[in-house]
Amino acid sequence: DGIVTTFAVVAGTVGAGMPRYVVIILGLANLLADGASMATGAYLSLKSEFDQYKRLRREEKQEIANDPEIERAEILAYLESKGVPQKELEQMTDTIISNEELWADIMMLSEHGMARESYNKPLEHALVTFCSFAFFGSIPLVSYILPFDLALRFPIAIAATISSLYVLGLTRSIVTQERLFRGPLEIMGVGALGACIAYGVGIALRNIVGVAL
Repeated sequence: DGIVTTFAVVAGTVGAGMPRYVVIILGLANLLADGASMATGAYLSLKSEFDQYKRLRREEKQEIANDPEIERAEILAYLESKGVPQKELEQMTDTIISNEELWADIMMLSEHGMARESYNKPLEHALVTFCSFAFFGSIPLVSYILPFDLALRFPIAIAATISSLYVLGLTRSIVTQERLFRGPLEIMGVGALGACIAYGVGIALRNIVGVAL
């Protein structure tokens, strides 16, 4: 998202014939604003999920207190479904229910598919989101921030953006174990579409409004 949105801003301002400092200002403003928005969204989303996790966990602990035999049977059935050998089921079940916190954790995992580790660091997750967005989103701006020749700035921004999108797409394909060319093509296609639209709008506005600073 950071690369595509920032490059779209760069393409739009270049298409409108704006000077270098405008490209940098608008690019950085977009980068910081979108990064903060993404980080805030990630924080609120994860915090909401963690609040739900805590509520459901309280309910599970209450059920353990009210109906321990039923909850024990559920643990045993869960372990059996995971392939625990029959001769080890009773011993493993007793080990789990001897620790109420572990018991509640296993119940959350078996009934709701929720693990505490996935939700308990919303602030850290938000910070990682912002830093990732800012790092990758700054790539299209490098050729404008550094003293490159005027005629080379936009081509370098295009090349840097395409290269970054390709690497990200390739990484996605490897992680998701899909065809290696699929991820890069999809991500580069989305990026190219957004950039072309922004560049076209910039040219259109320049022709209509007569913007030329």
